[in-house]
Amino acid sequence: MRKSTQVLMGALSLVSVAVGVEIGATAKPSGIFTPSPTPTTTDPTTTPKPTTPNPTPTSPTPKPTTPTPKPTPKPTKPPAVVSHQSNAVSYRFGTVQLTVTKTGTKITDINMDRAGATNGRAASFPYLVSLALQAQSGSFDTSMMSGATYSTDAFMQALNNALGKF
Repeated sequence: MRKSTQVLMGALSLVSVAVGVEIGATAKPSGIFTPSPTPTTTDPTTTPKPTTPNPTPTSPTPKPTTPTPKPTPKPTKPPAVVSHQSNAVSYRFGTVQLTVTKTGTKITDINMDRAGATNGRAASFPYLVSLALQAQSGSFDTSMMSGATYSTDAFMQALNNALGKF
């Protein structure tokens, strides 16, 4: 699209928004709305029942009150602690295998069983573990890291493999 066409379309859009806002600002409520009742049908075969007056209430004799015992709460079980180990994920610079521990539905621990990486690439794993624990998920933002793409991908594969076993 040409620049002049973009400018023209932008100006037209701005004018239409401004006109819409102006119309909405000056609109007055009509106040004429009245809901119409829905007709009810009566069955001609039924006869109305005569109403009988309620007997006059007599004062009841007071009953002795006894305190109602409160039910004792059942002790709740602590959430189960379950761990699953991922399959070993081989990648360009080594092998990653980890064990994920969950308490209930919360990821509580990630242990690196095998964190093979050459040339210092294993230094990314503790950071990845902390990101995964914060996210409580197998997908999290790693945009703050650089230079560990293959290690990060292998870690994520292993983490998702272990989480898939829950």
